[in-house]
Amino acid sequence: MLSFDSSLENALETSSTESFWVLKLYYNAEGSSDFIGVSDKDRTDGSDIYYGIVASWGGLSQSLDFFNFTTSTLSMSINLINTDNTINGGRFSDLLSSNNFANRKWELFQNTSRHDTYDTSARMIGCGVISGNISYTDRALSLKLLDKTSKYNKQIPSSVVDIATYPNAPEKNINKPIPIAYGDFYQKTNIGTIPTSFFDRYKQFYKSAYPAIITDQWDVGVEASEAKADSQALHTLDSENIYFYKQGYYPTLTGTIGISSNPTITLAGSSASVYVPLSSSGQGSGTVNGSGSVSNPSNAVDGDFQSKSSMVANGSTSANSDSAISYAIPKVPKLGQYSDINIITKYGTSTNLANEVDDYFEIGNVAVLSITSDSETEVGIPGIFTSDKRDAFNFEGNVTYKLYSDAENETVEIYETGAKVDFNIEGIESHQISEQYEETVTGGFSIQTQFEKEEEVITETIVRTRTKNIETPSEIDYIYYSGKGRKYHSDIASRTSYNTTDFYENPVYIIEDIIRQELSLGDSEIDKTLFDASSGHLGDIFNDSVGDIKFAFSQNKFINSKDLINRISKQILSWVFISGDGKFKIRTLRRTGDYSSADRTIDFEDIFFNSVSKTSLNGVRNDIVINYNYDYGQNQFIASVNPTADSTSTGTTVNGYNQTLTLKMDADIIDETTATKLAEAYREIFKDRKVVINFECLRAKYNDLEIGDIIKFSNWDSSIKIYGDAMGTDYYIISNITKTPNTSSIKAIKVS
Repeated sequence: MLSFDSSLENALETSSTESFWVLKLYYNAEGSSDFIGVSDKDRTDGSDIYYGIVASWGGLSQSLDFFNFTTSTLSMSINLINTDNTINGGRFSDLLSSNNFANRKWELFQNTSRHDTYDTSARMIGCGVISGNISYTDRALSLKLLDKTSKYNKQIPSSVVDIATYPNAPEKNINKPIPIAYGDFYQKTNIGTIPTSFFDRYKQFYKSAYPAIITDQWDVGVEASEAKADSQALHTLDSENIYFYKQGYYPTLTGTIGISSNPTITLAGSSASVYVPLSSSGQGSGTVNGSGSVSNPSNAVDGDFQSKSSMVANGSTSANSDSAISYAIPKVPKLGQYSDINIITKYGTSTNLANEVDDYFEIGNVAVLSITSDSETEVGIPGIFTSDKRDAFNFEGNVTYKLYSDAENETVEIYETGAKVDFNIEGIESHQISEQYEETVTGGFSIQTQFEKEEEVITETIVRTRTKNIETPSEIDYIYYSGKGRKYHSDIASRTSYNTTDFYENPVYIIEDIIRQELSLGDSEIDKTLFDASSGHLGDIFNDSVGDIKFAFSQNKFINSKDLINRISKQILSWVFISGDGKFKIRTLRRTGDYSSADRTIDFEDIFFNSVSKTSLNGVRNDIVINYNYDYGQNQFIASVNPTADSTSTGTTVNGYNQTLTLKMDADIIDETTATKLAEAYREIFKDRKVVINFECLRAKYNDLEIGDIIKFSNWDSSIKIYGDAMGTDYYIISNITKTPNTSSIKAIKVS
C-alpha cells in the first residue's frame, strides 16, 4: 500500500474535493531535472508548470496472477493534445526533435484542489520509463508508460568468465556465468558426527555439491588451476570437499587443493579418490568357527554414524572361534588410472586386539591389530584383486570381515565402513549442461470471463515452475564442492535477527539479495518493511518455524532476473512486483486462519458493486508433487514428495470436485521437511475455488491501494450474500487494480 500524506488523505475524504493527476515526462539523463509537466488543465506548482494538454488518461493498471504467483507490469496509456500552439508555441511532437523521451523516466502524482506541493514522494502513485513507441497525428499524441521492470531486469548471474579478467580460462568457459550459491550443501545433520580421519572428505556424507566453474587452467602465481564458486564470498569453503563429476560419482580431488581467496578454489595434481559404499544385501553373516555372533550387519554400511553393527567372538566356547560378515563391493565405472584400494572403517566400543596369532580382526584377509574404541582405520586390500581387475576398476565381489578369538570374548563395533579407491585423472572433464539459458514456461490459453474485463488464463493440468532450455547444450568445465553459500548482506542483517556471518536459507531474503547484489539496487529501491513482513509470513503459509524453512541451490545458468525471482516466488507462494513508488515489494500469501488485520477497510457506501464470482475450476489442485534435491552433476532432481491428496476436494460432496487434479513443481530445496511443507501449503491453498469480488471505488480516496494489499469491508449491504453466506470480517487480497484521477476499479480474491 502506498502512503499518502495526511493532507492528501484528509482532502480525499471530502467527496466534493476535486482530485487530479500531474505527470512529469523526463527527456534527459536519469536524475536530471529536465522534464515536461502535463495535466488535464494548466497548473503551476511553484516554478513547475504542468501544461493542460492531457486529452485522456488511461487507467493506471497492475495485476497479480493468484495461482501462478506472477505480476504484470504497472502501465498506463495517455493521449495528449497535439494541435498547433498547444505547448511552447507549437505541437508536443515538435519537442521530439530536441528532446528524447523514449526510455526516459516518468512520474505520476495524485493531488487535489487543496493546493500543496504536487510532486512529493508521498503523492507519487506511479513511476517508470516511457515506452519508445510514440505515435501521433496532427491532433493527438499517444504515450505508453511502463514501470521500471525493463530497467531493473537483466541477465544474471551478472558475473561471467570474461576473457579480460580470466585470460587462461578454458575456451569453452569464456562468457559463461560464474555461479550463485545459496543455502547449505555442507555436512548432513542426521547421520551423527562425521569422523575426521578418513570419512569427512566424501560427498556421501554431505548434503549436496555446488558447481564451481574453472576460470584458470593454470595460474603461474599460485601454481594451480583456479575455479570460481561464486562472485561473492561464501560462508563455508572446505578444501577437503572439492570434487569432480564422472559417470554418477563425485570423486574427491586429493592433490594440492586450497582456497586461495574465498570464493576462489585452487587445485593442482591429478590424484583423486572415491568412496564406494558397500552392500549387505544378500551377503552372509554369522559364525565361521565356534559360537561367535553378528548383529545388525546393515548398520555398518548405511552411511550413518549413529547406528552400528556388532561382532562378537566367544573364545571360551571353542578355540580360535570367530564371527564374520561378508559385504559386496558394487560395480564401479573406470574413473581414471588406478593407484590403490582400501577399506576405511569407523569403530565403536572394541576390545584391544593385539595378538596376531589368535586375537585379531581381519578385513579382506588383512590383519588389523590394536583396534581401540572409537578409532578409525584404513586397510589396503589390493591383494584380493588381480592387477587386471584393479586396472579395469573391476572390484565386484565380496570383502569379508572376521573377528578371531581364542582365550576370551572379543567384540568389535562398526559404525561405518566402505571401500576407498584411489586413482589419477588427466584433467577435469567437460560436463554437458542441458540448460544453458532459462526462461519461465508459459502455457495454456485464455478466455474472456463473464463479468470481468480482463482475460483469465487457463493453465495446463500439470504446472511446472522450473524452467526450460532455449539454447543448445554446452560443454563447460566444472568442479564441485560441498559448502555453505552466500552470507547475509549487511543492509539485511542490520534490521533482522540474521548476522553477516550467517548464510542465506530464508528464500525471502535470497530474493532481496538478488535484487541487491545482482541488480545493484539499494535501500531506496526496496520496501524493506514488506520484505521483513513476508519473512514472518513464511511461517504461516508453510505452517512451520521460519528458521526451519530452508532453501539451497546454485544458479549456474544464465536466467532473466525476473524469471529467477518469479521462480522463487512460486515456491514460497509470494508475489514480487515494482510498486507505484518504484520500489520492489513482496507479498506472501498466508493460510486462511492467519489473517487478523487489513491494510485498508473499504466502506460499501464508497463503491459500486459489480459482481461476485469464483476462480476457475481449472485452478484447483489437490494432489501436489514437489521435486527437490537437484543434482548438478546429473542435471536432474533426485527426490520428490507427494503428500496424500486432499480427500474433500477430490470427493463428491458440496465442497468436492469429483476429480484428483495434480500439480508438479520443481523446487530449489534439498531439505525433505521443507519440500513436504511446501507441498502441503500448495494443497491447502489450491484445493478450493476462491471467491472473487469486482467493484468500482467512486472516489480517489482508495488510490493508495495496490496489488497484494489486504482489504475488508464495512457497511456491506446485508441483502448481498456471498454464495449464500453473509459478508463477515472477511479478508480479500487485491489482485487487479486500475486507477483514474477520481476512481479505481478493483478485483479482490478472498483469502480468509
